[in-house]
Amino acid sequence: MEPSPAKDQTAPSYLPPPAPGRPTHQEELGAAMTKVLGESLQPASVGLLIIYLLLAPTYAMLLPAGIGHVIAAAAGVTSIAMLVLLAVLKDKKTPVSWTHPVGVVMAALVLLNSLLPLYLTGKPLFSIPLVLLVLGAGYLFISTGWLVLVLAAALVGYGIGVWLSPESPGWIYYGFALLTGTLLSIIIHAWRVKTLQLDALRVQYAHRKTEFETVLISTEEAQRSLATSMAVGQRITSILDLDKLLDEVANLIQARFNCDYVGIYLLDESGEYVVSRAGTGEVGRELCKQGYRLKVGTQGIIGWVAARRRPARVDDVLLDTRYIGVDLLPNIRSKLALPLEMGTNVLGVIDMESEKPAAFKEDDVPFLQLLADQIAIAIQNASLYQTEKSHRRLAETLYHIGRVLSSTLNPTEVFDLILEHLAEIVPYDRASVMLRSGEELEFAAAHGFPPGYQNLHVSIKENDVFSDIYRTKQPLSIPDVLERADWQQVENLPQARAWLGIPLIHSDEVLGMLSLTREVPNAYREDEVTLAATFAGQAAIALHNARLYDQITRFNQNLENVVQQRTEELQKAYNQLERLDMTKSKFINIASHELRTPLTLIYGYTQILLSESDILNNTYYQQLISGINTGAGRLAEIINSLLDVAKIDSQELHLHPTPITIPSLVRFVYEKLRKPLEERHLTFTEDYQELPAIEADLDALRKVFENLIINAIKYTPDGGHITVSGRALAPGEMNLPEGGVEVVVSDTGIGIDPSLRDLIFTKFYQTGEITLHSTGKTKYKGGGPGLGLTIVKGIVAAHGGVIWVESPGYSEEIYPGSNFHVVLPCSPTKAF
Repeated sequence: MEPSPAKDQTAPSYLPPPAPGRPTHQEELGAAMTKVLGESLQPASVGLLIIYLLLAPTYAMLLPAGIGHVIAAAAGVTSIAMLVLLAVLKDKKTPVSWTHPVGVVMAALVLLNSLLPLYLTGKPLFSIPLVLLVLGAGYLFISTGWLVLVLAAALVGYGIGVWLSPESPGWIYYGFALLTGTLLSIIIHAWRVKTLQLDALRVQYAHRKTEFETVLISTEEAQRSLATSMAVGQRITSILDLDKLLDEVANLIQARFNCDYVGIYLLDESGEYVVSRAGTGEVGRELCKQGYRLKVGTQGIIGWVAARRRPARVDDVLLDTRYIGVDLLPNIRSKLALPLEMGTNVLGVIDMESEKPAAFKEDDVPFLQLLADQIAIAIQNASLYQTEKSHRRLAETLYHIGRVLSSTLNPTEVFDLILEHLAEIVPYDRASVMLRSGEELEFAAAHGFPPGYQNLHVSIKENDVFSDIYRTKQPLSIPDVLERADWQQVENLPQARAWLGIPLIHSDEVLGMLSLTREVPNAYREDEVTLAATFAGQAAIALHNARLYDQITRFNQNLENVVQQRTEELQKAYNQLERLDMTKSKFINIASHELRTPLTLIYGYTQILLSESDILNNTYYQQLISGINTGAGRLAEIINSLLDVAKIDSQELHLHPTPITIPSLVRFVYEKLRKPLEERHLTFTEDYQELPAIEADLDALRKVFENLIINAIKYTPDGGHITVSGRALAPGEMNLPEGGVEVVVSDTGIGIDPSLRDLIFTKFYQTGEITLHSTGKTKYKGGGPGLGLTIVKGIVAAHGGVIWVESPGYSEEIYPGSNFHVVLPCSPTKAF
């Protein structure tokens, strides 16, 4: 039973109310008194053990043999019970709820040993143990209910003993003594309960007072921390320069919170590492210079905080397995790391360190996290400001660069202008324009290199940086080149650390790349990569224009040389060809200069518009600008086709043979044309019979199969079928000494009239009425310049191969289809 204090024994009004979820004052008092009872049981059991150890032999010697032995045995059993109870109580694992029941058991044993002599002897003298029992119960029991139970049992037991024993005047005297003892027991019980309650209330009041003082101190510290956080927040809200902001934040936190070191780490572009961007003192500057970084989730307490997005407070870093020490900070003992969060994004981590153990309190964490949230907002604002500033600077720079680059067609001047103006938007220590030439990259121009390095050649290796750029057609940023095993460091040059490669792409072809090198790691930010990529788009167009102009110039020179070698007998024909050549040259010059110059501006401005937030958020404008960009690309393709035909006609088509597998090449073309195939619901299948690898020009053959498949798409109705099959040719077969391959592109289209099978390979020839054609190159019966099959035939012939077409005839009702056969040798047998 639980203690039941009297109703008037309530807690004083000056005691604070219990906190929600905590026990009431009455419950605490009851628990305290129950604890006192539990502490009294052990000494009580010791006393009873001694008493009954002495009474057992005394009863045996003084009482008659039969009665004495029984009473002595009962006393011995009680001694053993007290000894067991003492062992249980000494273990101190007895549940609190057992306290009163154990006391009652002890009282029951004493009552049994007191009533047994009374019943067996019938002498009133043996009532004395009952009197002692009731007095001891008044002192021992705290619960009124249990005390009443024991007193009632004693009185009832005495009454039974009087009823069973002979009449004697002693029963009255001892009965009076028993009643007096009962009254004293009740008085002792009331006094003891009151005393224990007062003691418990004093302890409780002292405890509440200590709690209030602790809360008051914590509140004052929290107010100071909050005021400090607000002061720091006000200082940083007006700073829009990100580097200045981070330095200011680190120094303010160190000064306000008395830290030995404060560092700020921000996530890099990949989101895999947090990089030191600011820090206090020489240590902070050195860590930023080194590009010190930690992997998110696996390295250090900072990486742990960045991954789990919650604070980490460490009283002693030497005992924390997550801690990674820094040689520049050897004496750090305690640490507090807070995440910098903006909405659902983690920007980085604030790192506060001290040389004192347990320098940061748990109560400081909420206010410091509030400060960290303010800092995250300031960082986001500064980043957005820098982004807007960069976009404005990019627009102005691109406009200026576009005008400058379009003012010259000299390749050397174009290369120098590219590097000169690139430095205005993306800083570098060394930079170069590297153009692809076969399996090598040539240095077309270089800035920051010693004399003699301009004519370097770098071999292209599988899976090296250029291979990655060529395959993905995306910029490649390497925070630290020392972490790449395939990095090719140029001899006698300072060690490169950060590197940025930007592809030079024109008409979906990678012409080369811009190579930018810094001698410190983690040097290129994501916005700088974007700026460089946008600039490279214009640079690639200008570069292509210059190269095209140079090729046309050399092409014209070759034509002039050929014309000059004609004999006098062909003078008339020569004059006519010269006039045609001049007309063609003028046309090509006009096409390359007058068309590509505005194309440069179109590409540049469309790239700018496509990166503007207003355009990205307006689907209608985005579609219009994408259409402009697509039309410009289509126009560039037509001009490229004209150049290819000119090269074929003048036998200026130069091949760069490399090992090629037809299935992989066709698969590459298929991936490029997957969208129009799906839009037209055309089924595309492949069927090869162990084709060998061949030696051929990769870019040239890509044009062959791209044009053939586009031709099949164009003249096959929606829902049709296109198949590319191939077989190996044995040596000697089809006049190929070393053998080769035969690839067939089949379709279920409208077919070809037998009388037109040779005409379709001539320049500018188109089937049907041109005025009825649609404008898309992959639309059904779409129009075009009529150069695709001419280019295909010229490239195949340049490799020493042949091409022909088979078709049952032309019909737009039964769709007989066409089969284009391409035969290629294992290695080119002729080249222009």
